[in-house]
Amino acid sequence: MFHQPKSLRAALCAGAALGLLAAAPAWGQDDGDGDADTSATGEQILVLGKKVEETVPEKLEEYGSRLEVIDGKEIDQQGYDDTAQALQMTVPGLYIAPQSGAFDYANISLLGSRTSEVLFLVDGVRINNRLYTTTPPLDSLPSSMIERIEVLKGGQGLFYGTQAVGGIVNVITRGFTQDFDGAVEAGYDTNDGYHANGYVRGGAGDHYFVAYGSYDEAEGYQPFRDADYQPSGTDRRRGYDMTTGGIKYAFEPSAAFRLSASYQHSEGTVEFAKAEDTAIGYNTRNEEIASLKIDWNPSEKFGVFVKGYWHDWDSTYTQFDNILNGSGQPTGNLSTIDDHDPWVYEDRGVNVLGEFYASDAVTIAAGYDFQKYDGMDAVFLIGQQSEEVHAPFAQVKLDLGGAKLSAGVRHNMPSDGQSKTIWNVSGKFDLNSDWYVRGSAGTSFRLPDAYELYVIDPCCETGNPNLVGEGSFNAEFGVGFQNDTISVEAMGFHREVKDLIDITYDLPAYPDGFMINTDGKTKVWGFEAIAQAQLSKNFSVVADYTHTEAEIVGTSQQIQDIPRDQAKLILTAQDDSGRFGASASFNYVGDIYDSVSSIGRVEHGNYLLADLAGFFFIDEGHRHRLGVRVENVFDTEYATRVVRVRRDVVNTPYAAENLGPPLTLHVTYRLAI
Repeated sequence: MFHQPKSLRAALCAGAALGLLAAAPAWGQDDGDGDADTSATGEQILVLGKKVEETVPEKLEEYGSRLEVIDGKEIDQQGYDDTAQALQMTVPGLYIAPQSGAFDYANISLLGSRTSEVLFLVDGVRINNRLYTTTPPLDSLPSSMIERIEVLKGGQGLFYGTQAVGGIVNVITRGFTQDFDGAVEAGYDTNDGYHANGYVRGGAGDHYFVAYGSYDEAEGYQPFRDADYQPSGTDRRRGYDMTTGGIKYAFEPSAAFRLSASYQHSEGTVEFAKAEDTAIGYNTRNEEIASLKIDWNPSEKFGVFVKGYWHDWDSTYTQFDNILNGSGQPTGNLSTIDDHDPWVYEDRGVNVLGEFYASDAVTIAAGYDFQKYDGMDAVFLIGQQSEEVHAPFAQVKLDLGGAKLSAGVRHNMPSDGQSKTIWNVSGKFDLNSDWYVRGSAGTSFRLPDAYELYVIDPCCETGNPNLVGEGSFNAEFGVGFQNDTISVEAMGFHREVKDLIDITYDLPAYPDGFMINTDGKTKVWGFEAIAQAQLSKNFSVVADYTHTEAEIVGTSQQIQDIPRDQAKLILTAQDDSGRFGASASFNYVGDIYDSVSSIGRVEHGNYLLADLAGFFFIDEGHRHRLGVRVENVFDTEYATRVVRVRRDVVNTPYAAENLGPPLTLHVTYRLAI
């Protein structure tokens, strides 16, 4: 059973963007990517140059960090509906397992991290769930608005703060352009899914704008096997609808100054998959992301960036359970568990970053980061809480020609919990024109989330307001070869975590669990090998393999939800004119373990996913495009997580696998304007 959201604000926001497209003149033809050249005229669509904040990932790469950049054109041509599935199949070394398909929670690991140790941003605005760090904010992010995705690997707490332990994922939405372009697209998939999106952008004088919108709806698929459902679990297809609209504006009177503003609204309903009890269960989403930025370079030696941002997340949870008769069969009557019970949080803050170019060899960067958070949850009974974090930071960079070195420090002062000072050093050394070595080392931290601190639900574990943040030491290094045709790197990583936040069931006063900082250390180490090659003008390949050992010292058990092995292979082909192309993506996931309440440790994983995609422009002007994607080509039955289910009558527990999407066909039609 699927429930549409009652509010129409997001639909109107997306509809406004689509309406602009419908009414717009044929400013130019797009080849499938907003910043590619227009095939009909041969004119280039130029995206405006990046400013201070936007260049931070690239500069970190220059000074020793590993950066993966996924072009929005690739995501668009391969036909992904949401950001999580695009990340799952396209980013080397990143493990993501959406629980029940598009627009759902996901388990995530990057360089052996847990889900809670990867920081997500949209256009530089942090969007992680401040109530629960184990529920990443990917269930409301469509893929249609993506310009590119930047993934920085390794500890990135210096510039990005808490949770950037394993790395960051920054989703960049459609960029500003000097010329007008846009597109509308409609699609269907065999999980009874319907999709529509569009964007328009351009400039007039010193003013630039972007508008985009999307709507995604599906009845979904059955996420548990028939044998794993109890008679009380009658809601057996996990559906969703999600509407997103965004607008961006920039005023750039000169190359030295830009004022920009952005606003994005997402709204929808995502069903909550369960194999027991539930007749109706869903979350509603109402999310706002807004920012105001000033980029100013008053001289060639100095640049300053100021950003104010606001992220508001309003959600409700609804669950009605079946009432059973004496033989354990549903009577048709329902009991109310939750009825639009709210769980909400609000993030806002200010970030100031300045860069001073002391000489050709020396650059000094310094800034101040302020975050303020409020949140509550009526479902898990987290009372209204507030927190502030103040954090000054600084970095010195040395460019010595064949060697680039950097060192930085950040002091975090939260209103709840202990202050933490972290540091980072990194470097990249060119051995010759092709070979290089690089690496970084430093410390990171993760503040406890609101659930870990304050949960007071009598049914479950109890929060501990005396928790301290997790501290970790990180080291990551690589040796690589790169020329115009091929890029190859072998990299290793190591991390030790102190004060790991976990649950103990050994305290008599808290038999359902109590949050603690563990006494021992957690060690993570592993290696990754990645190769990217442009074999010809028409063919390219990306291959990646990652092995991870993640254990609490004194045990030999892999930490849950971190795969020991993962491999990806991405093949793409395109004809000389760009009129048609195809891709094949393969994602192998090795052993994974889940700790299931009342069951114990359960192994899953060991599966291979494959997607095939293709596109074809009907006309020589590259305006009308047909696309097809076959998701899970081999119809692999695989578990994204393992959960506990209780039998209706006798109440005994058993483990059930939450299954990923089956074989699914996606088709799209796209019109460039």
